[in-house]
Amino acid sequence: MNDLRRNIILILCFIPFFRDLLRVLYNLALRKVKFACNDHPEIIDIYLTSKMSDHDFIYGSSDLNLIFMVENSAHPREILINLRKSLSGVWPVNMLVNLDGLHVFKEAEIQTPLIRSYLSVQRPGKKVVTWKSILKKEDFEFTLKEQDHFSIQRNYVKLIETFLLNKVRHTLLNRHWIRSFGKNIFRSIKGLKHYNIVQGELTPLWQRYANKIIGLSWFSRMYFTGVKVLTFKLLDFEPIPQGKGLDIPENYPDRLVDFCKKLLNHPLVEDIVLNPALIQLNFDEVKGRIYIDLILGQSHTNLSADYLHNLSSEVSDFIDKVEDEEPKYVFSFNTYAFMKLKAKHMLSGNPLESIYRYQNSHSLMDIKYHFTPNKNQLQKAAIHYLLGQFMQFRSMEHKTHLIGSRFIKSLNIIYRYQLLLDHLKGKEFAVSHSYKSIMEELTPQLSHIKPNERVTKELWPVVRAQMLFLLKRIRDELAKENSSLKNLQF
Repeated sequence: MNDLRRNIILILCFIPFFRDLLRVLYNLALRKVKFACNDHPEIIDIYLTSKMSDHDFIYGSSDLNLIFMVENSAHPREILINLRKSLSGVWPVNMLVNLDGLHVFKEAEIQTPLIRSYLSVQRPGKKVVTWKSILKKEDFEFTLKEQDHFSIQRNYVKLIETFLLNKVRHTLLNRHWIRSFGKNIFRSIKGLKHYNIVQGELTPLWQRYANKIIGLSWFSRMYFTGVKVLTFKLLDFEPIPQGKGLDIPENYPDRLVDFCKKLLNHPLVEDIVLNPALIQLNFDEVKGRIYIDLILGQSHTNLSADYLHNLSSEVSDFIDKVEDEEPKYVFSFNTYAFMKLKAKHMLSGNPLESIYRYQNSHSLMDIKYHFTPNKNQLQKAAIHYLLGQFMQFRSMEHKTHLIGSRFIKSLNIIYRYQLLLDHLKGKEFAVSHSYKSIMEELTPQLSHIKPNERVTKELWPVVRAQMLFLLKRIRDELAKENSSLKNLQF
């Protein structure tokens, strides 16, 4: 029913006359959110981080992103659960407010600069961020700091990975999705260019095509293809190193290797990099999840929409035929320059991901990728990762993804925490691939759990306790140089 309501809103937003009506509906939603707060006296104020007057806000496509500030003595998670439950049945709040993205913070947490950093996703060039107050009418302003700029850059990279580098099926190419694609790619590329991270030239043609998509042109599909191709070219600003020739890994599934060898004949594919999941129970035969990076370039042919479409179709056909007993294959497109900038500036999802992947990855062209991480960037990446995990437990609830899944999935997350903690304490980065040795590093409370055992509701508290124990230790290590992180209350 909620999907139907959202589709109605999306249809209405295409009609100019109804945009005024949508503006009224957005303001009505805010008034109803204010009314719902009467049941929660602990709420001090509500901040709106997505301004309806902003260029990036599009009626019918953008959500109202709200942050609730509560008293320091309140229990944020309980308030959040109750708010989501009550607002999910309130129209038009359930259409226009991103209920999954609601955030509830204590007043002391809101006053902590490093916590605000994770939420201050702004356009480049702004020095002061303003959150509009809904209850007190006193807007909350703060100046962007170094950590804020890292969070902004990380968000730009994440948007490029989501909208450009992940393979998208053509069934999703409706005008609404294409507009979101144009808005996020335009903002992200210009942002990374502002920070001198992307070196490619932003051509007038690229900017004109992106503006056409954002402006809801009836020819969005045509402009979408142009923006996609031109953006790939922007990210291909550095040539890939020369390899020694095809090197066949023996511990990966034969069907995957054969398919990747076939893809290497594609004129756009310059290399294919295989990355195993963090924990492998038997490294002689890679199982679990395998990440496959298709490194694209233009050294052999000019990049075109047809080449991208054919390559994407081949990958789709391969995935559709994967058997249940095979590993889960996660394909993504990449360029050498984009891969390098992520590693150099530590803009991957996990601060140690680049180090791990280049230690354990396998290049089919036998190219040795190695990027030395910047220590200062690594510290900022670790803070950002900690804040992201804090948000998982505070607002998004890890359990929704982990209860019912195999324990090995939870263990991969726990082991990432342990590796980061060891790294922050000055230990040499080394990944063990022995299940027994990994469990010995952790806690005896988990030793009885088998890797393929399902995490039940009864088992979850033990798993969750181990996660929180390690996160608190990571927080304490990072707080030695950033004391305000002690305000993070898991």
